[in-house]
Amino acid sequence: MSPLVSIIIPCYNSQAFLKEAIASAIAQSYSHTEIIVVDDGSTDSSIEIIRAFGDRIRWETGKNRGAPLARNRGIELAKGEYIKFLDADDVLLPDCIEKQLAQTTQLTSSGKAIVYGDAIWINREGEPIPGYPLRPRKSDEDAIAHILANSPLTSCPLHKREYLLEIGGFDPSLPRGQEFDLHLRLVLAGIEFVYFPGAVYRYREYVDTQRISHHGYSSKGPMFYFSALQKQKQLIETQTGKPLLAEVRKILAQRFWAYGRGILREGYIKEAKEYFAVASSLDPKNCVTGNKPYPLLVKLINPYWAEFTLSHIRKLLNSPVN
Repeated sequence: MSPLVSIIIPCYNSQAFLKEAIASAIAQSYSHTEIIVVDDGSTDSSIEIIRAFGDRIRWETGKNRGAPLARNRGIELAKGEYIKFLDADDVLLPDCIEKQLAQTTQLTSSGKAIVYGDAIWINREGEPIPGYPLRPRKSDEDAIAHILANSPLTSCPLHKREYLLEIGGFDPSLPRGQEFDLHLRLVLAGIEFVYFPGAVYRYREYVDTQRISHHGYSSKGPMFYFSALQKQKQLIETQTGKPLLAEVRKILAQRFWAYGRGILREGYIKEAKEYFAVASSLDPKNCVTGNKPYPLLVKLINPYWAEFTLSHIRKLLNSPVN
């Protein structure tokens, strides 16, 4: 018997794109699916759009609690063996589910594994834009280092529901990057991510003040991501029972540095120093991340003055010529 696939769509004030997202789930070439829309307290016309689909979908609405809890609620409601997450502003390609289910039959691993594919990046109008390419894990590459550096976007994998339940789903405390945290915890739980090249959905990237990904780094407090990264570091050490590999240290160091830059740009000098200090302790040679001439300026002066200098250079370049 063909396995049931649950397509879970969290929604919050998504009236501009919601209809297209749901329609793409309904239009799948693989028919044994259920579509679950979890409305996260929308105040626009999203509910009316959802209702218009009638019994072709299952849905519920409640208070605004954030996308991670909405996705977790979808997992609770799901009856499928497999789960595909779809954000309300994205679009599944028509053969997404059929293709990825076929790929699961090609898995040769004797352990737990899931498949994932590529995303086509589009703008608000649906036009293609440059994105970030994925790559398979090399035979000699550490699985943790690979998922930290090459974690796919939310709708790239086809998940098994039992694996998601084993790790407790998404972490609701994270305001952004919840899928990357989820994927790391899956890998630490022994699940292998197997890459099959080829697009499976369209990922919409655009600027909107309501999108969590475009909020400031300090929206949850300047040390929030510091604690989140420390938690990831400790989780890896605890789960593996070993010191961090050099490549893992490098990736985490660069994450600490990048968030430190973000916090510094928002005026938190003291807190940024703590990010930079941990980054330097993890990998002093490779922790500085940024385009030229930033790394050179950091070496010549320090992170604060490097950022100060670059900001003034940008202002001068953008100033109108008299």
